[in-house]
Amino acid sequence: MDVANHSVTPQPVTGIDPVQKRSIYWSVAGLIMLVAVGLIAIWTLRQVDDSDSWVEHTREVIQSNRQLLSDLKDAESAERGYIITGDEKYLEGCRLYSADIAPVFTRLERLVSDNPLQRTRARDMMARIDRRMAVMNHALEERREHGFEAALAVVLSGNGRVETMGIRDVSQTIEDEEYRLLDERSRLRQHRMQAGLYSTIIALLLALSGFVMAAVDVRSAVKQRDRAQAVSRESESTSHALFEAAAQAIFIVDPSGKIVAANPAVEKIFGYSPGELIGQNIDLLVPEKLRGIHVGHRNDYFHHPQNRPMGMGLDLQARRKDGTGFYAEISLSHIQTRTGTMAVAFVTDISRRREDSEAILQQKEALRQLATRMMTAQDDERRRIARDLHDDLSQKLAYLSMDIGKLGARPSAKEFLGDLHPLQMRAAEAAETVRRISHQLHPAVLDDIGLEAAIEQYCEEFEERYGIATEFTCRNIPDSLSSEVAGSLYHIFQECLRNVSKHSKAEVVVVTLEAVDSVLRLVIKDEGVGLSDQRASGSSIGILSMRERANLVNGTLSIQSKLGAGTEISVEVPLAT
Repeated sequence: MDVANHSVTPQPVTGIDPVQKRSIYWSVAGLIMLVAVGLIAIWTLRQVDDSDSWVEHTREVIQSNRQLLSDLKDAESAERGYIITGDEKYLEGCRLYSADIAPVFTRLERLVSDNPLQRTRARDMMARIDRRMAVMNHALEERREHGFEAALAVVLSGNGRVETMGIRDVSQTIEDEEYRLLDERSRLRQHRMQAGLYSTIIALLLALSGFVMAAVDVRSAVKQRDRAQAVSRESESTSHALFEAAAQAIFIVDPSGKIVAANPAVEKIFGYSPGELIGQNIDLLVPEKLRGIHVGHRNDYFHHPQNRPMGMGLDLQARRKDGTGFYAEISLSHIQTRTGTMAVAFVTDISRRREDSEAILQQKEALRQLATRMMTAQDDERRRIARDLHDDLSQKLAYLSMDIGKLGARPSAKEFLGDLHPLQMRAAEAAETVRRISHQLHPAVLDDIGLEAAIEQYCEEFEERYGIATEFTCRNIPDSLSSEVAGSLYHIFQECLRNVSKHSKAEVVVVTLEAVDSVLRLVIKDEGVGLSDQRASGSSIGILSMRERANLVNGTLSIQSKLGAGTEISVEVPLAT
């Protein structure tokens, strides 16, 4: 018994439990969701913090702008006090406030450095402040050196007042722009807070949904696992029942060749009980002369397990407990277990089937020989009948025609001449009919001058009789053909033309007889209505007869036909070398 020649597709060994897989998946998903919530919160805080810094930046710009105006106003107040009173303490205050303006402007310029328009406005305001301070210093100098009237003249000139008004206008423009930016940045901060809040809520809801879905999915997985386990148990129970009830002998074998399981049917086929075989080497069931080969086959099988049926056309043999051998059909499969690959062998005793097959083949051969003898006898009988018709009845009818003609030539028979002449014609026609029938049964030309001339003569008569154009081509025909080959091909040819005349409705038929590569080929082709699939398959008596005649001379007959596309019949017979 060869354990190395069948297998089924291997199944994977059990892996991670599906419930564990889903728990891991959902745990990872939950962790990802929590990380996402944290990232959203961090992003929201950063966005709000950025907005807060810009709001504070705007407030600082407004404060610095106002500080400039306040310092300028205090300097102008000190200027007026000194001009009016001439008290030096006002002059000191004026210097102090003038000194504070420069650092405040530097701070303002730094704050608006990100805004080109505001930076330009700040520089314009500072230029105006410088011009205003120049007018102020001129008035103070006039008061100190030339008195009140001179300083009052500088003040009344209006230059200082013009610069002050310009400074206030620019300062107001800067402040308006910053308030606009403050409002815009406040709204952006609020929007970012809302977006962060909504994103956090959505992420939390998704996380909550994920946890709910995780619980539902894991619960569903548990139910599916329980159902799968129940189905698996039922399947195992069914498999065990089939294993025990199977009519075939079934073995499970490990890579070392040891039998690890056997069903009860092994006792009926091999004579061993399952208990006797478990633990034994499978080689015990192999004929001794085949054991060496079997070990190599088994090792090859376990290295490369495959699916392939056994016993089809192979003379596999097994050994019973009593030492007798028998022919077996063996199929193999393999399964994966926790301990590795196992081979499963299914063994069927086909001794009876083999005997029946041999008996059928013998009967078939006997029937073929009987058919051969019957066709040979039929051909011999046709030949004899054709010869008798041609040599006896045809000659007698010819003599009868001649005698009637002589009788009509007598002077005394003139009054019967009108009746004798038709009789002579019918006798001649009867003789011709007998000759034609004799020719159809077995043309003498087939024996006298060969197959080629017989086919050519029949083609001419066929065209004349049925009005179907018949083209005959002959190439490379050997000088001598056996009478069996010539007779079989001729009768097949006759049957084909008869079928053309009855069924094809063709206007032209082409006949080709040629020898190619030690094969004699006869082809009859028409372009008529064709044959149905059932008729082309050879179920009619005529086609069966043609096939049998081809078989008699070790030839083959093929039919190619489609409805509406004509028919081609080809006969190939090997030539003796």
